[in-house]
Amino acid sequence: MLKRLKQNLETGAIASLIIVPLVLCVIAFLALACYFGLREALPPSLSALVTAAAAIVLIAVVLVIARLSVKGPASSRPQREPVQAAQEFEKFLREHADPVLARWVREHPDKAALTTLLLGVAAGYSHAVRQVLLDMYIRYADSELRRRSADGDAAGNND
Repeated sequence: MLKRLKQNLETGAIASLIIVPLVLCVIAFLALACYFGLREALPPSLSALVTAAAAIVLIAVVLVIARLSVKGPASSRPQREPVQAAQEFEKFLREHADPVLARWVREHPDKAALTTLLLGVAAGYSHAVRQVLLDMYIRYADSELRRRSADGDAAGNND
């Protein structure tokens, strides 16, 4: 799953590195040359339109090639492994989730998604917020570890 995400990001970055200079070259050289070349046969407004359309088609071709290189043939990819890995990861998260928080997420999925998005953006832009969230998580993990070990000791003494 992470390898596929990494491959998609790498392909997107490489395609962007190719597309940006290509767009600049198309605008700077081909567009001007096409415009002046077409202006002899067409009115100026129509020659500008044809030049812009040719640039758009060229950019679209590069994007299609980039997408096709990411997807590849459908038969070469195993279909069960990503689904199984996702299910195992979801099972792991459910086992380690706080029951109160899990219930709140089930009852308010829209608020949970918005809260997660806002916390992610805040943590991405602010070192102080990231540090506060990390401290909160460490404290929660320690208290959860103590609670689970106490539950395990109580269950062991009752037998």
